[in-house]
Amino acid sequence: MATNKNPSRRKRPTSRRKTDRTFQVLLASLFLLVFLVASLAVLTLVQRNRPQVAPPAVATAPSPPQVPAPEVPPCATVPEEKTDHAALQLLIERALWKGGVAFSNRNVVLEQGVLHYRLSGALPEGSWYNDLRRVLEQDFPSVSLEQSIPPGQRLTISMHKEPQVVLHFQPPADSQVMVPPRGKVPGPKAKIAIVVDDLGRDLEALRTLLSLDLDLTMAVMPDEPHTRQAAELAHRAGREVLVHMPMEPDSYPRNDPGPGALLLGQDPVEIRQRVSAMFEKVPHAVGGNNHMGSRFTQYPEGMRAVFEVMKDHGLFFVDSRTSPGSVAFSEARQAGVAAATRDVFLDNYQDVEAIARQLRETVKIARSRRQAIAICHPYPETLAALKREAAFLRQADLQVVPVSHLLQR
Repeated sequence: MATNKNPSRRKRPTSRRKTDRTFQVLLASLFLLVFLVASLAVLTLVQRNRPQVAPPAVATAPSPPQVPAPEVPPCATVPEEKTDHAALQLLIERALWKGGVAFSNRNVVLEQGVLHYRLSGALPEGSWYNDLRRVLEQDFPSVSLEQSIPPGQRLTISMHKEPQVVLHFQPPADSQVMVPPRGKVPGPKAKIAIVVDDLGRDLEALRTLLSLDLDLTMAVMPDEPHTRQAAELAHRAGREVLVHMPMEPDSYPRNDPGPGALLLGQDPVEIRQRVSAMFEKVPHAVGGNNHMGSRFTQYPEGMRAVFEVMKDHGLFFVDSRTSPGSVAFSEARQAGVAAATRDVFLDNYQDVEAIARQLRETVKIARSRRQAIAICHPYPETLAALKREAAFLRQADLQVVPVSHLLQR
């Protein structure tokens, strides 16, 4: 019986059949894919060409006629700029002083919200009017100035077209001779003392203070790098020198008053020794005032020990009043030590305009009580304010004096 010795010949028909089936399946799949793509294209075309049917109308209520909103006139808007009357008044008064126009609080009257200045003299000549307008416009863009007819008699200064200040100039007639009534003596000048604390650290600040045409009182710290030199410079410039005496504050030890300070835990002997040492370190000192000391100045026993030394050396004391409970002034008077009390702190806020307002407050107090004492520090803002307001502090009815002129003995 013959046999086929080549097995590959027997398997070949099976392999060929498998290939044919695979080709048929691929061909069918390709046909089906083409059919699906064509059907999708036809459906898309039909959908695009279908006429759009409007939805059924829904009955709605007729809308009311549109009424245009009324127009708001420009003058009805609230201006963003706020009037700082104190700052406006300060600029005006500074310009008057610069122009040589003297006045006092008796010449200023508030009538129906408008300040009226009754000024003895004519409106300053030259560029004064234009300079005033330019200065005011820098801080108050809505300001306007209007002179009366004939010009020079009245100047109205308005904000947002509302009068704020009216300057009434009253020049004397040419034939009128200003003679004081017989037997009437001009009243005494109001006196102001300005004590500058914390000196001895920066000689440049001290030199700036000494260059001012103001009789300032210099309070020098006893343990600073330039203590002795600062006291010598102030004395040679003719300024009164105090020892700025470090004393314990309520916030001690968080706030340290410095080396050699007077503290509550010290006995009277140590307090007297420390006070004597302070005055030995500050040459030419004629008195003292407290540096900090909000706690120590409430301590009667300690202040009595301080004043024992000061009385023996003929020194006086100025209470800075860093605490409302201070007994320093009363204890000084009981000990027979000449004393005074601070009225105004000028630079609690280190801002030039704020310091200028405090200077004006000091002037008001001085005119009311005939004297006032202010205390400040050698901050850059304080130096700038004092330099700018020096002319204001030299008015005819004012006098800046050493603090020793205002003591109670």
